[in-house]
Amino acid sequence: MAGTRPALPDATNADFLLQALRETNARRALHHAPPLTMDALLVDYAKTRAAAHSRGEAGDIRAGTGENVFRSTGMSTGMSTGMSTGMSTGMSTGMSTGMSTGMSDAAQAVASWYAEPYDWDDPRPCHFSRLVWTSSTVMGAARVAGQGPSHYETYIVFVFEPAGDVEGEHQENVLRA
Repeated sequence: MAGTRPALPDATNADFLLQALRETNARRALHHAPPLTMDALLVDYAKTRAAAHSRGEAGDIRAGTGENVFRSTGMSTGMSTGMSTGMSTGMSTGMSTGMSTGMSDAAQAVASWYAEPYDWDDPRPCHFSRLVWTSSTVMGAARVAGQGPSHYETYIVFVFEPAGDVEGEHQENVLRA
């Protein structure tokens, strides 16, 4: 049942934040998007969002902020299962696939979001478009990780401002590599 368990512990540190910024800006550069800067207030907001996602009660994101969420799980055998969904509410969720040896890192989250298929002829809100949205200028990132009810779990949240995925603005904000 959603919202009935405690949040997983914060696992955000300086190395994670640096990796998040570097990986994001490397993908943005491929699409002619200016580099983002890491904003301390958005990091704090991302931490509250990651904790809320891990409790199963994230709710709506605040106005003007875009969000990508990555969730990975590792069972006792080390195997992960996965799925990826996108929603037009400014939040997307990715889930890792493959072998998991513990806590996921920012590079895994960014690679997952960047690999998401994007229809250039019929653009829709997704992880990929939020990642490379040219009008976004700042970001925050956070990670919570720990033993869940049945397996090890990691939630990674990136938040972007100004928010991306504005209907009718994909053509000028999501540029081809």
